[in-house]
Amino acid sequence: MKKLLLIGGVLVIGWLVMRSMQAPEPAPAPTASKPTPTPAEPASVAQKDATTGSSLNSAFPTASGGYKVVFTQEKDGFDQADLTKDGARLAALTVSDTAANAAARDKFKTSAKQIGGYPAAAVGSQGTAVLVGNRYQVQARSLSPSFGAAEREQWLSRFHFDRLDKLARR
Repeated sequence: MKKLLLIGGVLVIGWLVMRSMQAPEPAPAPTASKPTPTPAEPASVAQKDATTGSSLNSAFPTASGGYKVVFTQEKDGFDQADLTKDGARLAALTVSDTAANAAARDKFKTSAKQIGGYPAAAVGSQGTAVLVGNRYQVQARSLSPSFGAAEREQWLSRFHFDRLDKLARR
């Protein structure tokens, strides 16, 4: 009887040791409930309504004077390029379609500043933006301390706003 108890005890202990060595089963992933958007929350531009990125490309300034405009992202409703010189990234240049984002246009309503005949506004301490055709936000954001507000405004004025204005009127 003692032998049976001893063998049973060894088996139970062995089973417990084996069980503790197994990897624990992963806990089920928490299910995230989708937040309900509030009316004040800006909606993104629907794919079918957004201007194609390739159409926005034509509005970017051309490279000159040792500067290069290097496209880094293109998707419907948004285009981005880096402005570089001698391999250094100086600024990010972007055009975004604000058709379904009225909040993005609000900062221009009270703007007294204009660039190229369109309302302009500061975007934080490192960015300057222009609203073209009440639809396209064109922005220059400094990536280098040597690229200040004056340089941002100068490069913004090199954009082909007339092309964006035509797109906005379609």
